[in-house]
Amino acid sequence: MPVLSNKLMCRQTLLPLYSVSADCENSRTSSRPTLVFLHGLLGSTADWQHIVAELSQDYQCICIDLPGHAGSQAVTVNDFKHVQQLIITTLSQYQLDNVILVGYSLGARLAMTIACEQAANWPFTIDGLLLESGNPGLNSSAEQLQRGLHDLGWVTRFSEEALPTVLIDWYQQGVFSSLTATQKTALIDKRCQVQADRHGFKGGLQISKMLAATSLSKQGNLLPALRSSAYPIRMVCGEWDPKFQQLTQVSQLDYRTVSQAGHNVHADQPLVFSQLIRDFVDDVMSNKTSQRSAA
Repeated sequence: MPVLSNKLMCRQTLLPLYSVSADCENSRTSSRPTLVFLHGLLGSTADWQHIVAELSQDYQCICIDLPGHAGSQAVTVNDFKHVQQLIITTLSQYQLDNVILVGYSLGARLAMTIACEQAANWPFTIDGLLLESGNPGLNSSAEQLQRGLHDLGWVTRFSEEALPTVLIDWYQQGVFSSLTATQKTALIDKRCQVQADRHGFKGGLQISKMLAATSLSKQGNLLPALRSSAYPIRMVCGEWDPKFQQLTQVSQLDYRTVSQAGHNVHADQPLVFSQLIRDFVDDVMSNKTSQRSAA
């Protein structure tokens, strides 16, 4: 994927931003919102390659390497607010009137936190959220404590052990149960290539820092704010991911379940997921038209 601007690679306050469609500078000429893609833990902008290939003819598409990952491997963060500031600052370099955040897993949780804390001085408006396999938050302090201890174990392993060794166990977790042994091996190889140690930074250690900063235990329950949102929000989950099916169903948010897909719907069913995005953008545009008519 081409880097939109080389200056983004060398400024510490910005994240590498990639464009796979029309030039960002001309985004105001389109009435459609820009699609901003946020990948999951251990991912990169390359995870969205098949999706943006389907959509970039019709939509402005932007992908960002999250802190600690791929092109942003050197970037470390303190908490959710810090990640939010980096993402907003990065996007604010371009004239984007309206955006739809499309997030997967950790990316979905980041999209939720960003949307729930919008500021009046932001240089663009969020028109909607498409949240793939995203957890809106835990219900009690006991759950937060348990999840914090669970994530601390992974933080320690990512920081101290060789990345391939940790990933073998990482992909034994229940949410990845739909993957075959061959698929898991291929995914481990891919993640190790993306997170290869470079420029003096240890890839696994940078992942551990991001996980520590954005553990679900530190997120808080965002469901009340999401349920009262003035713009459309749609959850997406795979039929082979029972945990997130249940989370999605009890959220009381609009959702779609995708057949023959596990936790990573956009990887299992890229064409279906791309169509879900198209349908969602159409619904967002209809919602905006209705709001203008009612005003």
